[in-house]
Amino acid sequence: MDSRDLIDIRSGDLFHQPTPYGLVYPTCTADGSAPPSQRGRTWEHLTASGRDLRPVAR
Repeated sequence: MDSRDLIDIRSGDLFHQPTPYGLVYPTCTADGSAPPSQRGRTWEHLTASGRDLRPVAR
């Protein structure tokens, strides 16, 4: 399984990365609502903007 679900440990927002090294897409905010933008971002862009993404424990 190549896709993975990620969580921002600072905000609790959830993200999904469908392909390794591909774009990361927001799936929902910490409170369960839809994210303000569903545009995919690069991992570098998200970490540069203060996101601390980790794989979701299953």
